[in-house]
Amino acid sequence: MKVLILGSVALPVPPPKQGGTERIAYWQATGLAKCGYAVTLVAAHGSKVDPLYTLVEIGGGDTVTGSSTQSTSGFTEGSRNLRKEMIYMAEVSQWLLDHGKSFDIIINNMRGGESVLLPVAKLIGRPFVTVMHLPVFDELAQLFRAYHTPVITISNAQRKGFDGVNYVGTVYNATDLDELPFQEAPKDYVLMMGSVAPHKNQKDGILAAKALGKKIVLAGKIGNQEYWTREIAPLVDGVTVVHKGEMDIAEKAALLGGAEALVFPIVWPEPFGLVMIEAMACGTPVVAYNNGAVSEVVVDRKTGFVIDPSQGVNGLVDALKRIPEISREDCRTHVQHNFTVKEMIDSLKKALQRVKA
Repeated sequence: MKVLILGSVALPVPPPKQGGTERIAYWQATGLAKCGYAVTLVAAHGSKVDPLYTLVEIGGGDTVTGSSTQSTSGFTEGSRNLRKEMIYMAEVSQWLLDHGKSFDIIINNMRGGESVLLPVAKLIGRPFVTVMHLPVFDELAQLFRAYHTPVITISNAQRKGFDGVNYVGTVYNATDLDELPFQEAPKDYVLMMGSVAPHKNQKDGILAAKALGKKIVLAGKIGNQEYWTREIAPLVDGVTVVHKGEMDIAEKAALLGGAEALVFPIVWPEPFGLVMIEAMACGTPVVAYNNGAVSEVVVDRKTGFVIDPSQGVNGLVDALKRIPEISREDCRTHVQHNFTVKEMIDSLKKALQRVKA
């Protein structure tokens, strides 16, 4: 079977630092290729050349930075990155029109591609399945229904409230255990890892750590400058509250493995939460608000604590006090049994069979 995987025009596949979708797209490509599929991967310039697949580079891999953009001639309008990404998507559309009919099935991971590529997919007339890495919303669900688009969700929670869409499977995200060694003895800090933004809710994590007198490390880029300046920067002292930027996988693994707990007080319908399985793979329990897919990923009181969001910071504090009750070995085993690349590829193959049928 000839499979075309649309990875990302926003970042290289796999990404050099942050970029969960791009990492998943890479594992899709290599995993399906190892199963005998003939795989072509469309991804941004700078993506990994691999003998397992044919790489087609489209896009600059440069459109996920902040809201303002600086060029050689000075600052540009805040929408420049979005406009550039739409140019790259237009290039993907033309490539699909030129080459898409030569494939048996197309797997789309591109943000924005779940909508703008659907008319092109209809013209091509090949099975075109969209993997939803972000939340579904009303207008998008309506478009999926209109085009009868086969949709793969990365959690069951993504589907809630959006009936009538052609769901062909839930394929949980995965992580590479070889990249994330188990660490039995943590150091004296808790961790939040991800873009600093209101929906990630770093402030509650900081307040909980402060209430316990614990050091907290924030790792990730500043995704929302206003939130950082107003809510987070005044609390960062470099000693008890430390901010680190984006990091490569080795740095990330060391920081995850060294943490007593990953604090994940998200206040949005989290589609999956890749960092949660990355933490558990290292043996680190997760303390999270029960939003979106959290309860599908974390086993309450076994691999961490799933907290009713109404409990707020007090709920985080109580859960962090109970972290010694959690076996770090159980956290690692949970990932080994449920969230490996092999498990993901097996589920993906089953979903693709439903699309072909």
